[in-house]
Amino acid sequence: MKKLLRKLTFTPSTEDISDGKVSHSQILPQSSPPPQKIYFSHVPKCAGSSVYLSLKKDIYTPYRLGEFDIKLQESKYAADILETSMMSVRETVLAYNLSIKSNFFGRGHCFCRPNLIRNFYHEWNFLTVLRDPIERWISLYVYNSFKESKWSKNTLPLNKYIQSNKGIVAGQTFLYYFSNLSLTRNPSPADYIEQALSNLQQFSIVGTTKHLHLLANQVSEDFKVNLNIPQINISPNSELAQQIKSETGTLKKIEKLCEYDIELYNRFLDNFGPIYSKKTQRNT
Repeated sequence: MKKLLRKLTFTPSTEDISDGKVSHSQILPQSSPPPQKIYFSHVPKCAGSSVYLSLKKDIYTPYRLGEFDIKLQESKYAADILETSMMSVRETVLAYNLSIKSNFFGRGHCFCRPNLIRNFYHEWNFLTVLRDPIERWISLYVYNSFKESKWSKNTLPLNKYIQSNKGIVAGQTFLYYFSNLSLTRNPSPADYIEQALSNLQQFSIVGTTKHLHLLANQVSEDFKVNLNIPQINISPNSELAQQIKSETGTLKKIEKLCEYDIELYNRFLDNFGPIYSKKTQRNT
C-alpha cells in the first residue's frame, strides 16, 4: 500500500526526505526557519495552476523541502485496481501525505471535506481560490471540450452536457469540495451550504479569481513571501465561452445547475469580501 501511495504523488526532493529519514533541519541552513506548511486545494478552472506554480517556485523549491502533487491518471489507475472511485483514492493519498512530517507543500484536485480540515488545520495552512460558479462551469466545459489532452475529454454538445451527470456535478463543485455532499446517496445540496461555509473559514486563505492581486498580497502578509502569479491554462476557445455567455436561454440553464454553488459563493463574498484570511479575521 505504501508503494502505491508513493506512486500516486510527485515529490521532487530526495527519497530520504520523502520518507522522513532526513529532517528539515538537515536541509535548511541552521539560521533559516522552515516555511509554514501549505496545502493548496485546487478547484478545477479557478486559476489554481498559476497559484500553485507561484507558491512552489517562490516558497518551497529553494529549500528542497518535501512536496507532493496528487496525480490524476495514476489516481484513476489505482481506483480501477481497488474498485473504488478516483476521488476516494485521492482523499486517501491526501490524508497520507498530510500525515508525513517531512512534507511541507502539496496540491491536488481533491475534496477537502470538513473532517480532513478539522484534523490537519492546526499543522497545515489550507489555501484555495473560488470563482464565479457560472464562469467556472463555462470555462470547464470549453476547456474539456477543446483541450489537446484526452484526460476527461468532453465529446458532448452543450445541450447534452447540460443534461448530463457531469454537467450537473460541475454546477455543485464547491459543495462537493468543501462539504460532505459526496457522502450522501440522495443529496440535497441546499443542506450543505452552511457546512461548506463553516469549513472554508478553517482555511488560512481563500482568494477569488477576479482579485488574484489581493491573494498575492495576503500571502505576502501572512507568509512573508512575494508571489508572482503567472497566467497559464488559457481557454482554448474564448470565442465559444463568450458566445455561451451571450445566449440568455442557455445561461439560465447553467445558472440553475449552479444555484447552490452561487449561493455559497455569494454568501462567502458577502461575509468576507474577495479575500479571506483566518489570521486577519482572528486579529479583528
